[in-house]
Amino acid sequence: MKKKAKIITAIVAVVVVLLAAALLIFWKLAGKGANGGGRLVYVESVKSITGLSLGLENRYMGIVESQETKSVEKDPNKTVKEVYVQEGDMVSEGDPLFIYDTEDMELQLQQLKLELQSIENGIATTKDQIKDLTAQRDQASADDKLGFTSQIQNLQATIKEEEYNLSVKQLEIERQEQSIQSAAVTAPMSGVIKQINPDAGNSDYNMGSGSDANAYITIMAVGDYRVKGTVSELNVYELTAGMPVIMRSRVDESITWHGTIESIDMEPQQNNNDYYYGGGGGESTSKYSFYVTLDSTENLILGQHLYIEMDYGQGEVKEGLWLPSYYIMTENGEYYVWARDEKEKIEKRKVSIGEYDENTDCYEILDGLAEDDYIAFPEEDVVEGSDTTTNYDDIIDQMGDGGMMDDGMMDDGMMDDGMMDDGMIDDGGMIDDGMINDDMVLDDDMMVDDGGESDTSDGGE
Repeated sequence: MKKKAKIITAIVAVVVVLLAAALLIFWKLAGKGANGGGRLVYVESVKSITGLSLGLENRYMGIVESQETKSVEKDPNKTVKEVYVQEGDMVSEGDPLFIYDTEDMELQLQQLKLELQSIENGIATTKDQIKDLTAQRDQASADDKLGFTSQIQNLQATIKEEEYNLSVKQLEIERQEQSIQSAAVTAPMSGVIKQINPDAGNSDYNMGSGSDANAYITIMAVGDYRVKGTVSELNVYELTAGMPVIMRSRVDESITWHGTIESIDMEPQQNNNDYYYGGGGGESTSKYSFYVTLDSTENLILGQHLYIEMDYGQGEVKEGLWLPSYYIMTENGEYYVWARDEKEKIEKRKVSIGEYDENTDCYEILDGLAEDDYIAFPEEDVVEGSDTTTNYDDIIDQMGDGGMMDDGMMDDGMMDDGMMDDGMIDDGGMIDDGMINDDMVLDDDMMVDDGGESDTSDGGE
């Protein structure tokens, strides 16, 4: 009887374990029945996945400019009377750009000439004095000659000094005359007027500007173009010289040009008023310039604005539909994807594949999938017939706080801290420390281990 009781107890224990396991499986699959047998599945458009839609890359603003620029400086001591050009005008070398006001310059010239004449008169007067002193010395006694000689020598030294001042004044007059004659400033090269800065040369402007503060007019050469891009301090270290880039027209993004980052200017742009917002308040962020050498300048216009993005191969247009390999499943030599059907349920759809591109790790899809289809990443828990969504927030809500999967039975309840981990099954239950392993007849006493019915180790029948 004792042995039969043990057998009955063992059977009951096994049944309890099986019921517990079945209950856990039921809990794990709870909620799936209301969703076609599985969780909500996130799907994306094939067009987006294959890169046929734009806007997934970081973009920077750029402008087409000339490789060569020249600055025409303004004399801070002169006043501009008239400017002959405007921004955007085409000029040839030697064309007048602006003219200084010469009225003040002519007055200064007259003043210089008066000063020159005064010096000349002073020299002539001094020479007359020397002539008179020399005559007096010749008639003087031997004792008085030494005094006249000393006065003559001092006057001769004065003449030498005044002659030097005379030469300096003559040079000033020549320069002033040249300034008047060259009051009209001309273009040093052919090109387009990029910028006219009326504040150039002013001391207040110079204090807040770069080394080119005196650039009154900037001329860009026409022909050899490059693109000047702008990047914030948040992204500047993502760029390096030599990186390939794609430039897109802001009017038609299908029109592109290719190039390579030539250099990055690590001196921040001046007078920056751009902001980014985050952390509850606005903070200023510095902007930096980088320069792109173009593979071709065909159809580009000087001053044209462009979008700049890193070239990861998205600019290469391939015929057909190319899907990343990690979306494709294989089974018995056939290829499948998880696709959304017409009822917005997930289905296991068979596809035909063509060539494989090892550079992009993509397969050509010949049949079974179109650009306007939606597919899911082949995760292990995707179940055919489940509902789908294109809003990832729905997935977050389903798996969010307070749900069965996160904080309920599956994580903190019976699966983690309950029966499976710390309860009956793991730490105190029948499987680990209970009848089945240490005390139960299945290991030590029952006939399965010790010989079945012929086992009489416990003195039973």
